[in-house]
Amino acid sequence: MIYAAEKFDFPKLPFVFIRHGETDANRAGIIAGSNEPPLNDTGREQALAIAPLMARASWRAVYVSPQDRARTTANLVLPDYEARVLDGLRERHWGDLEGRPIAELCPRFDTPPNGEGFDAMCQRVSFAMQQALAEVSDDLTVIVAHSGVARCILYMTGFEADGPRVPNATPILFRPVKSGWEYENLTETLIKEISA
Repeated sequence: MIYAAEKFDFPKLPFVFIRHGETDANRAGIIAGSNEPPLNDTGREQALAIAPLMARASWRAVYVSPQDRARTTANLVLPDYEARVLDGLRERHWGDLEGRPIAELCPRFDTPPNGEGFDAMCQRVSFAMQQALAEVSDDLTVIVAHSGVARCILYMTGFEADGPRVPNATPILFRPVKSGWEYENLTETLIKEISA
């Protein structure tokens, strides 16, 4: 078996990933995919709550999915940065399953009817990450996208694609290490360390 990290051309540079804030679809356990549910009040509050934390660091750039829930999150979390849209960071297209309960999702590596396969999604996410991380800098890049994009990133860095969803509006630091990759939720202490 080929490990995921060997199947995709994924840049070996640290970055911060933030999943968009909560939407009503998230709250109700509905597959949103390519649909455009806006952030709900909780989602806006989640994004605003981490803004002071994120403002304590200097960031090289912010890249964002073209979908509204991600763009709104980026604007609330990092209002002083112009978020650059990368189409490859959009959520997986779940085809006929969109609008259905999450319990009806097909297995991760199956292609949903009239939807997008997981490997195809990871290929476009890989290309988007190459664009976002093309420039080496002392400051980290921030990616604001979706849980499906997070699953691709986890898969491409050698972790399991299945498992708990990445929480809404939580900055997660991904960094390469000798043995591969590690990731962790950022705390105020970590923010101080990476911006020092």
